[in-house]
Amino acid sequence: MLTLLRRLFLVATPLTLAVVLWPHPPGGVPVYEGLRNDVNDWMFVHVGLLLLTPLLAIAAYLLLNGLNSRAATLSRVALIFFLVFYTAYEVTVGLGTAILVDYANGLPAAEQAVLAGAIEDYNGNPVLADPSISLVLGFFGWVVAMVAAAIAHRRAGAGWPVTLLIGFSAVFAIHPPPIGQVGLVCFAAAAVLIERTKARDPKAPAFVVPPNAEAGTAV
Repeated sequence: MLTLLRRLFLVATPLTLAVVLWPHPPGGVPVYEGLRNDVNDWMFVHVGLLLLTPLLAIAAYLLLNGLNSRAATLSRVALIFFLVFYTAYEVTVGLGTAILVDYANGLPAAEQAVLAGAIEDYNGNPVLADPSISLVLGFFGWVVAMVAAAIAHRRAGAGWPVTLLIGFSAVFAIHPPPIGQVGLVCFAAAAVLIERTKARDPKAPAFVVPPNAEAGTAV
C-alpha cells in the first residue's frame, strides 16, 4: 500500500503542477499593466506553486531513494536550496505582486499610477524579485538537483531514457508554459520508468550496477 502511494505521489505531483501552470499569464513590462487583466490567473498559479513546490521537492527526494553516491548527496543538498529559495521567490514575488495588483485594480486611476510604480520597484528588488538572490539560488538549486540526480541514476545502472528524462526535468526551473510543463512531464515519465524497474526486483534499492563496473566509477 505504501509503495502504491509513493508511486502515485511521484507521478501525480508533477502532473498536477503541470496542469496548475497552464493558465500562467505571460505578464509584461511595466508589471502592473502586464498583469492587471490577468491577476486572477496569476494568483491561482502562484497559490498552486506555493502548495506544490514543496511537494515536488519531496518527490525529487524520493526519486533518489536507495542512491548513496556523491552525486545523489549533491542532489539532496541542492533540493534544500530549491525548496527554501524557490518557494520564497514564488511567495514574495508571485503572490505579493498578485495581491498588490488586485488591490490597485480597485483604486481610482490617479492612485493606480502611484501603486503601479511601487509594484515595479517591488519586482526589481535585488533580494526578493527578478533577478534576485532568492531566484538565482532557487533556480540553480533545482537545475543542480536534477542534473546530479541524472548522474546518480546513470552511475547506478539506469539507462539513457531515465537519465535524459531526469536531466530534462531541470527545465522546470523556467516554470511558465510550455517549458515548465515539459520539465514536469519528463520528471513524471522518469519516475514511471524507475518504479517499473524497481517493481521487477523489489529488493533492489535502485538499479543493478553492471557486474563488470569498477568500484571507483561511482560519483
